[in-house]
Amino acid sequence: MKSDISEGPLILIADDDQVILQLIEKILSDSGYSVATADNGRNALLALNKAKPELILLDVMMPEMNGYEVCSRLQENQETAYIPVIFVTALGDEQNKAKAFSAGGADYLVKPVNRDTLLKTVAIHLKTKSRWNKFKKEISTWDIAQPLNFTKFKDSLAKKIDLPPARREELSQIKVSELYSRANNFNLNAAELTRYIAEFSGMNYLPNINPESVQLGKMPKLFCKKNNLIPIKDESGKNIFVISNPFDWELLDLLGSYFKNQPYDLALADPNTITSLFIDESLEKEEAPSIKDREEIEKPGIEPAASLSEQESAEHPIISVANNMLESAVNERASDIHVEPKEGNTVVRFRIDGNVKEMFTIKKEKGIRLISRFKVLADMDIAEKRKPQDGALAAIIDNKTYNLRLATLSTIYGESLIIRLLAAYAKAKELQELGMTDEQSNTLIHLANRNQGLILVVGPTGSGKTTTIYSLLHKIDYNNRSIVSVEDPVEYRIPFINQEQVREKGKVTFEALLKSVVRQDPDVLFLGEVRDNYSATTAMNFASTGHLTISSLHTSNTTTAIFRLERLGIDRRTMADSFIGIIAQRLLKKLCPHCKETVPISEEERKMLLPFTSEIPLKVAHPAGCSKCNNTGYYGREGIYEILDFDREISEAVRSNITISDIRSLARKRGDHLISHHALEKVKKLIFPPKDVYENVLVEETGFQKVTPEIIAPKAQPPGKKREDKRRILVAEDDKVPRALITRLLENSGYTVTIAEDGIDALLHMGETQYDLILSDINMPNLDGFKLLEMKNQKGIETPVIFITGSSSSEDKKRGFELGAADYIKKPIEKEALLLSVKNVIEKQKKEQDKND
Repeated sequence: MKSDISEGPLILIADDDQVILQLIEKILSDSGYSVATADNGRNALLALNKAKPELILLDVMMPEMNGYEVCSRLQENQETAYIPVIFVTALGDEQNKAKAFSAGGADYLVKPVNRDTLLKTVAIHLKTKSRWNKFKKEISTWDIAQPLNFTKFKDSLAKKIDLPPARREELSQIKVSELYSRANNFNLNAAELTRYIAEFSGMNYLPNINPESVQLGKMPKLFCKKNNLIPIKDESGKNIFVISNPFDWELLDLLGSYFKNQPYDLALADPNTITSLFIDESLEKEEAPSIKDREEIEKPGIEPAASLSEQESAEHPIISVANNMLESAVNERASDIHVEPKEGNTVVRFRIDGNVKEMFTIKKEKGIRLISRFKVLADMDIAEKRKPQDGALAAIIDNKTYNLRLATLSTIYGESLIIRLLAAYAKAKELQELGMTDEQSNTLIHLANRNQGLILVVGPTGSGKTTTIYSLLHKIDYNNRSIVSVEDPVEYRIPFINQEQVREKGKVTFEALLKSVVRQDPDVLFLGEVRDNYSATTAMNFASTGHLTISSLHTSNTTTAIFRLERLGIDRRTMADSFIGIIAQRLLKKLCPHCKETVPISEEERKMLLPFTSEIPLKVAHPAGCSKCNNTGYYGREGIYEILDFDREISEAVRSNITISDIRSLARKRGDHLISHHALEKVKKLIFPPKDVYENVLVEETGFQKVTPEIIAPKAQPPGKKREDKRRILVAEDDKVPRALITRLLENSGYTVTIAEDGIDALLHMGETQYDLILSDINMPNLDGFKLLEMKNQKGIETPVIFITGSSSSEDKKRGFELGAADYIKKPIEKEALLLSVKNVIEKQKKEQDKND
């Protein structure tokens, strides 16, 4: 160690680069500062035994002990913990605020060192030292005096969680310092308790804290750590102090005293969220803790984190990000996590009650490592980033096991990841809890206890089909019946079922597993999904040979399931002989019971509901927003259902090959409780707002009710009248710009074009005119392209459809072709591609017509 003693404040510089060390020493010495130097981290610590500097400059990258490690050592000593540390890093190296804060640093300087910047930064943080000394004062214990608002909060909490009198007395005796440590006694985790505190106090609740928002140098780490406090800045630049316990009146008084001339806000986060920012695993030397202790991610059956490889151990910061993300998702009731790369960063979004909400952003490089971490644990190919992949693993969060289903997709900015969270051992709900009426529940239980036949549960992706099936399986007499499932993957674990999972890598394919299971001759087969002709045929055959089969299918309602199975190659007679019931369902967001507004129905809402019911409610409910629902107005989701019981009447209708719309009309006329009826019931019960029900359910029924078979049947050409040579094309597109472009290109090429602004408009045009081709966007209001194609097929219209879409989803493309789309064109529209596709499809259609003639 070298020391240059003068009368100015003492500054310690540690850098293994002698050129940089001498340069900084000269600049500071020439400016009147006393300077001590060290050529590595260990010598810097030795220098502190001789003299305590006012400020320390630490090179980040030093051999044996880097700058972050030196700074962390300083935090272990009360005498050195309050000395500000400025990290000196090379230009282009990562300036990691979270890492600096967890180590105890106050700022960064970038090499090559600029004289003016150096002196300005040093001057600022010599004042920081003076300011930090004020925080050495120990805050006295909270428990001597209990704040009045704390007593009121405990009374409020007792009512919220409905504690019996004896437990209320126990709660009333809790001290401020015991608030979180004893929360488990009342079945509350830290996040739940913090939410209740936020609601009581009116403070903003932060489910997570963006590490990049942390303010370096605002307060010493030791003080923040002792008092569970994080200083941050929001996007507008406002100072915010994040705390976990607003009943610590002395801490609040201290903040008010120290920052009385600086405006600031307070926000709440649970202690675990705050504590995570004080931990930098890369500085830890101990063996990695177990999964149970760290709530670490694990694959089913893998060893605890203590046996991670050296490479994985080096990734502990990413493990921390992954764990915090999963914990936040569970606390926020998220069903899915979306990790999406963007041009300059990576965005993490949660799907809550059906809607996707942005939660936080991380640096792009960290996002890549985060996705790689999950791919490794899910046994996915980490090197493959262009092709979509699926995987699964398990995680233990808040002492509960969750199954995680992973799916990756390549985007223009890199690989994205979607994680579906499923509680592995969740207790099966009663069918009424899912949203069914008592009559629907009884009908379904009766069907499930039949000895043979096929029960099909249908609905869009994410509509809760698997949850309904698991609840239904619990209603079967499993003590006297053998139940086997074939799933890809297993979502919920059920002890009384022999659950088999597809494992493509182990060459246990869906088809091979299904063959094996059928040979075991179980009484009941749960087939996760009817996905192709083989699975559909097997389900039908198994159901018609003395066994009960339960499965799911992606389609919109009970009658369109019949059309979908026809597309998979199943004839109507086989369906009529095999089916005993089809259940259709949707999940809609429930209005928050704590804040929904009940108002007289408006004239617009009355007109909206009038085509579907004569019993218009006098009052309806609308979303408002409160702390319980994160100001969304919605809390949770609930199912709406319809059950098509395949009695003799329906079976004969299916067997006779009448149209899908006629089958649905038959069900409506005989009084079946359709999904539209169920949705309207829940509008009247103030569970759903009218607008949501109209947009998600009734619009589809509009296609069946307003566009009758007579209206939509294409008008035949009068006898003897020659057809015009110009080909007629119907363009269904809600966006004006591509619609105008497509129209111009087609008309310039000699086609006659009719425009429809959405799916319903297109259906009405199809009832008036016979077209040679339909060009349809997929995402349209009122009726999307998929539903338009389904309904066109149900009405027996053979006009080919070309989909035009801006979506890059392979699932959309697959679904379109399964429904019978002739081609698939991506936006932005290319003239040659469009015209060539149109020409080929029309010529193919003409050849088929000539052949039939």
